[in-house]
Amino acid sequence: MNVRKRSYSLEPGAAEYLERRAKKLKRSASSVLSEILAEAARQEARQRVLDELGAGVDVPEREVQRWLKKLGAA
Repeated sequence: MNVRKRSYSLEPGAAEYLERRAKKLKRSASSVLSEILAEAARQEARQRVLDELGAGVDVPEREVQRWLKKLGAA
């Protein structure tokens, strides 16, 4: 069974994981997928900031939020 979120369609293994996670959390698969996508966007924003600033630099949360806005994820 494929799970669809907007224009995303998941492979069967990912769809099964999403269904199990949603059942465990007692939430909809759509809300769980949205949370996973938001976390992925946050991680991507942090990585882009680190790439721009260099390794070993402490990145403030407001800088991460700025990058999220640039990515269209916030």
